[in-house]
Amino acid sequence: MSRMELRTVTDSAGGTDVAASAPVFVDTTGRRARWLRVLSVLLCLLFLAYLGALAGGLFGSSVDLSTAMPTAAASASATASATAG
Repeated sequence: MSRMELRTVTDSAGGTDVAASAPVFVDTTGRRARWLRVLSVLLCLLFLAYLGALAGGLFGSSVDLSTAMPTAAASASATASATAG
């Protein structure tokens, strides 16, 4: 038999083809299922965080950016109070 010919695995008792009846790959350790479960939980948590941020943006109160950003008048008064002290 040459190296290029395909070999089939046969059962020694009955001569049946074991390769045809057995699954190609079976994860008996459960490692793949565990990683898929962890990945799906993380994906669900990220999706829930996204939905929470979306709901907060839609239903939350608006922020007045004029009070959040520094202005020239605010920086001038802060400089004056810092040099007076």
